[in-house]
Amino acid sequence: MDSQAIQTGISGGISQSRILSATLLAMAGLGLLFLVGFAHGPNNALHNAAHDTRHAFTFPCH
Repeated sequence: MDSQAIQTGISGGISQSRILSATLLAMAGLGLLFLVGFAHGPNNALHNAAHDTRHAFTFPCH
C-alpha cells in the first residue's frame, strides 16, 4: 500500500476529536435536559421557562 492510499484512508474517516466533541456535547445536552426536567417547585423559573417554550413551539407535554 502506498502512502497516498494510507493518507486517503486516514483523512476519509471521522477523527477522534470530532467523536469526543460530539460525545461531550451530547452528554452536556442530556445533563441540561435532566436538570430542567427535574427542577420542580412553584417558583422555579428554569422549569417554567422550558415548559413555556415547549408550548410556544406547539410541542405537547401534558
